[in-house]
Amino acid sequence: MEGSIARWYARTRGTETQLALWRRQAIEATQDLPLGAEVLEVAPGPGFFSIELAKLGRVHVTALEISHTFVEMATANARRAGVAVRIEPGDAAQLPFPDRSFDRVLCQAAFKNFSRPQAAVNEIYRVLRPGGTAWIDDMRHDATNLAIRQEVAAMHLPAFRAFLTAWTLRSLRRRAYTAAGFQEFARASPFGSCEMQLSPIGLGVRLRRPVEGT
Repeated sequence: MEGSIARWYARTRGTETQLALWRRQAIEATQDLPLGAEVLEVAPGPGFFSIELAKLGRVHVTALEISHTFVEMATANARRAGVAVRIEPGDAAQLPFPDRSFDRVLCQAAFKNFSRPQAAVNEIYRVLRPGGTAWIDDMRHDATNLAIRQEVAAMHLPAFRAFLTAWTLRSLRRRAYTAAGFQEFARASPFGSCEMQLSPIGLGVRLRRPVEGT
């Protein structure tokens, strides 16, 4: 996403309801990590989730984004929030980080847009430390129209923006993966397997790099 489309997305994802969701998810995604853990968010968009992670003050946050518009927006948003987020431009299929750099890798609502999804999963494995985990959350390809309408209603958006958001989610659904599709990515990667959590419109994939010798 670039330009006006990226700015529209930022407005949609930057409502108070959505920010409250990011705050809850930031706690959930880091509460089991030790102080000072290294966390990477892949494809952070305007950076709202990375910022909430950094606000907790428990972990060091790095974000990787391919969109130039989003890199600029995320950098500005983090500066305004007064938090330290290292924001790097780059491709999820070729992460510009050394092996074993992170304790956790997070990817929210973006995996379906990756042009080389298998390479992205393999790269996530490479940059995770032994024992580290990746959390990938995205839409389900088999999400129903009813589930999408209910999800948008919970965002409490103005009527026209709600209409556009529902239309966009239905469009994005075509590129999304099923649980079985994600399991194939995991099996074809060094992870070998994954755990799956399903919701009405989404799925949460949990991948763990084994500790050496186990």
